Amino acid sequence: MKWYNEELTSKLRESLEKEIIGWYKVTSKKMLGCPCYLANGKMFAGLITKAVVITKLTEFEIIEIKKLHETKPFNVGGKTLKKWVCLPLDPIDLKSILPLIVKSYERALNKK
Repeated sequence: MKWYNEELTSKLRESLEKEIIGWYKVTSKKMLGCPCYLANGKMFAGLITKAVVITKLTEFEIIEIKKLHETKPFNVGGKTLKKWVCLPLDPIDLKSILPLIVKSYERALNKK
């Protein structure tokens, strides 16, 4: 299974990177063939085809985002990562979830 298709997701990737690449201690690397974004070496967001994955949200934040946006479970190796939220998104909708990406970034940056 191919997790990431650049042709279908390039505009979303470009929009996300335009927002986050300049943030303090943010780096990017590919994991499982997908662009992932790290703060201080800890992943806080990533992309799969046509979707943003946010990795460091509270249970409450996940419940709240599910009220406002379509989400889908993030499954890897037959396991669902319950603390990760996957949001199928058009690039124009990125601004609406940016505050949550910021929270995830801040948690990754401060994690020891």
